[in-house]
Amino acid sequence: MKRTLSIVVSAATAISILTGCGGSESNIDAPKDGEETPNKIHTLSKQTGTGNYLSFGEVDPKSMGTLANTRVIGSEEPGKILVKNDDTSDVRYAVLSTKVGEFDANNMAYTDMHVETLGYVSEGKAYIVPMVREEGGKPAPQQNSSAAHLSDAGYTKVNYLGVKQYLVAHDDDADTTVLITPQMGPNDAPLDIGDRKLLSVTFPKYGDKIDGYLFYNYTNKGIEKCSLDMSKCASYNINGVGNRDFEGDIPGTTYSAFVVDGTLYRVDKAGSSVESFSMGSVKVASGHGTTAFQGSSYYFVGEDHNLYQADFIKKKVMKITKESNERLERIRAFTDDWVIYGSDTLLMATKKGDSSDTPIILAETTLTSGYKYVKDYDMADTFLFVRYEVNTTSGDTAFSACTFANDSGEIECKKDAFWAGVVIAKDGKISPEAGFPYSPYAYVRVDETDGFGGGTLKAIDPAHPLADGLAMGSVENYNFQTFLSNSTYAHQTLDDNGGIVLYAKNDLNYHVDAFYMNLLKEESLKQLTNVDPGEDIHSGRDHCHGRHCMICHSFAGGKIYTDTSGKRSAYGYKMQLKFEDGSTVMARIAKGKGENFSLPVQKIKGSFRAKVLDENGTVVNSGMHAKGKEYGNCNYCHARSGSYVPPIAKNLEIPGTISITP
Repeated sequence: MKRTLSIVVSAATAISILTGCGGSESNIDAPKDGEETPNKIHTLSKQTGTGNYLSFGEVDPKSMGTLANTRVIGSEEPGKILVKNDDTSDVRYAVLSTKVGEFDANNMAYTDMHVETLGYVSEGKAYIVPMVREEGGKPAPQQNSSAAHLSDAGYTKVNYLGVKQYLVAHDDDADTTVLITPQMGPNDAPLDIGDRKLLSVTFPKYGDKIDGYLFYNYTNKGIEKCSLDMSKCASYNINGVGNRDFEGDIPGTTYSAFVVDGTLYRVDKAGSSVESFSMGSVKVASGHGTTAFQGSSYYFVGEDHNLYQADFIKKKVMKITKESNERLERIRAFTDDWVIYGSDTLLMATKKGDSSDTPIILAETTLTSGYKYVKDYDMADTFLFVRYEVNTTSGDTAFSACTFANDSGEIECKKDAFWAGVVIAKDGKISPEAGFPYSPYAYVRVDETDGFGGGTLKAIDPAHPLADGLAMGSVENYNFQTFLSNSTYAHQTLDDNGGIVLYAKNDLNYHVDAFYMNLLKEESLKQLTNVDPGEDIHSGRDHCHGRHCMICHSFAGGKIYTDTSGKRSAYGYKMQLKFEDGSTVMARIAKGKGENFSLPVQKIKGSFRAKVLDENGTVVNSGMHAKGKEYGNCNYCHARSGSYVPPIAKNLEIPGTISITP
């Protein structure tokens, strides 16, 4: 079957590219018979090194970020449960700790990345399951420390040559806060850390063994480095630091960073030194995702809608956007040379450093197109992202899997596809300048997608991201990309003899299931769980999972009011839709606080007149929507964040209709 690799661009994006944004897009034709082209099937080679078991769990339908239980399997028999536990109620999710075999700091090369332990809390006790495969062995849970009555348990994830998961909990027996490391056994007493918050780990130099911990001390309101046994603690000299001023470790170094009242502090975890410099009059914009560390630099969105890079080596703050853009709300990702940033309506890339190059527009929300949320898809040399287009006649959504090349700034896309995940290579290099710091072994791509995000899952060679790969199986209506990109389970995906586990949300009835697939075996896709759908989730961070509003809210018409002046919310009211054939259907208003009404897309039969009814059934507001399904995407009128109205959308309101506001 002939396939075409092509690009999908909005008119605004196309104009920007033609006027010198610096990016280029290309069409890649499908191969002719016998030709060696980028579109031939590329299969993966089996990785060598330490093997590890795989884990999964049933996802609580009332909270899609929470596992209700844990299961451990092996690739040779994915249907055989080797370890199970049905009570992980004390923590939000089970966690995996990973490690590398060896690391060479001279060239940042690592070997033998594997999963070391699975951790969880059950009935007040911490447990770990050793996940390394041993000849003739079988994984078995063991108590992670001697603590027996834990409460308020939560894991702190530290990225250092893999992921280290440290459990901080309240020990009810000793009435104190304790720290439990992944290495502790059933006879090890947890560490009493007093009134402290774990921030990170310390080491003599990057690549060496961990020699202590970095804490925030609530009692003296300071930053401390403590020894592994907590017998010695020393304070860093930072005045006025708060428990939320920690900005993270600076990747690839011994430093951690803090921002206090407009001053950047860099503490050396290998010693006691503190460096600082002021960002001057530039203020950091408040909000989620407005700051990030990468390499030796601190990046932030300013209140003036510019992107800044504060370089600790050069001791200078650089504005790296050419001009102010009020849609610049958050930093999304990093490659070696580029910062990916924007908002829910705009995705752009700009060069790091003191550059005046015009940013490249990767995607922009219009009345019929946009991009999906991005996370953990930013390697050193490639950034992966997904565009979508909505068919205004059918209301269906079409996806395109896109790549942005670090070296050339080139954009290429494959239609009817999207990215479902990245799998870490066992042997590779750590890239501190990239958002995804490890070398990729494989991409998982979904081709021939349906309108909800289901389709055929394929194992993709990162060297040929838009070419065909090994088809592992097909599944309908399950959306693999968005749950993964907004979930804890996205981090540190490693294979076991080719086998991996991914989660996906069923977009028809709002529940999540786990799926096994083997990147080396055709038609290896296996559904591991079959969770009963829960109630329709319409609040909290998990309710939309990065999809445009029509998926979670079905047909979602924007903020609804009881009056045509748009002053009183219709929260708690009802809505009746009357179609041109005379039929009617009732819709629910109450998603959020009257932000929209909800109705399954299948029930929308074209244009309709909408009436808002009070509790007595009296019509208090009415109006005509002329195009039915076309308004199912909230972005038509007010974008996902509500911060930007596409210019053409400002002309959509018709006097007397139900108000739809940005």
